[in-house]
Amino acid sequence: MPVPDLHQRLEELDALVDPAHKDECERLQEATFSYREVEQLPRIDPTPVEGWATFPYSEAFHDPEKMLVNELAGVYAGAKLRDDRAFTIRANYGVGTIASMFGCSTSLTMDNMPWCEPLSDARLLDALERGVPEMTAGLGGRVLETERFYLDALAKYAKLSKAVHVFVCDTQGPFDIAHLVMGHRIYTEMYDNPDLVHRLLELATETYIRFTRAQKEVIGESDGWSYHSMMKVRGGVRVCEDAPTNIAPESYKEFCRPYNERVFAELDGGWVHYCGRGYQLFPHLISTPGLCGINFGNPEMQDLGAVYTEASKRRIGIINWSGPFTDEDRQRVNTGVSLIGKGSRSPDQVLW
Repeated sequence: MPVPDLHQRLEELDALVDPAHKDECERLQEATFSYREVEQLPRIDPTPVEGWATFPYSEAFHDPEKMLVNELAGVYAGAKLRDDRAFTIRANYGVGTIASMFGCSTSLTMDNMPWCEPLSDARLLDALERGVPEMTAGLGGRVLETERFYLDALAKYAKLSKAVHVFVCDTQGPFDIAHLVMGHRIYTEMYDNPDLVHRLLELATETYIRFTRAQKEVIGESDGWSYHSMMKVRGGVRVCEDAPTNIAPESYKEFCRPYNERVFAELDGGWVHYCGRGYQLFPHLISTPGLCGINFGNPEMQDLGAVYTEASKRRIGIINWSGPFTDEDRQRVNTGVSLIGKGSRSPDQVLW
């Protein structure tokens, strides 16, 4: 069911937006992630802001108007709080978007994000034989349609059409996609059937690149710099590395890094997100050619001082750090890092 007051809400939000402040925030982010001298690090204020009602995700999944309203909640908060965020929204259909293009089924449970089921052995082999799917397969078509809807809806509003950036949907990364398609047995197949895993990774990588380019063509985003989750960051793409945090360093160097290098080479650099500790993969990740930034889903497990030492050598940005940020950190970290709030968050705040 459409949102009856959508036009009114967009008009009110358009009136709230300050284009000059938005441009200033993006310039601050560009300078920070370029490791130029800045007066302050960019900060995103996680304070809840009332006044913008949203819809249950289970409704938004099936209705692009409701999804647009939900995505614009962050823009409304930024316009009210006047923090240092960029105004960003995406077609939010979950981690299984590219996996669904290979035939993986997705399902909703309550108001959680979609759950993705891996393919059977027979269907996996069939997907490998078919090769790169159509960009409209699975949830791919809905993503592209939703992005076009966003742009058309915002085009009617002078400030929103220029200030709000549609960014690439949750494309995950080559190994994470392969993990979703193959399931947990990918961890044993790396040893028992490595050729099959590499074959799947080749297909996942090519599909990832093509689907990213298809979206960039729709949203009008070039490579080199890109938008994502309230930030303007160096690199044309984000790679998620959640599944690789479970593998050994030698496996990471064989099954992950080469495919990430290809993605970064094709899309003018990029950055990596992962949850968990990931200590064993960090040295190989941070030295990946084309890496421009890194984001930690569990910063409380990381040592910012140690991470910054390695990242700053390579001018790699630390994106939306929400872990501890001490007085000592304030003395030594004067660029290259963006922060969530004061560098801390409550466990129930989902920010990435």
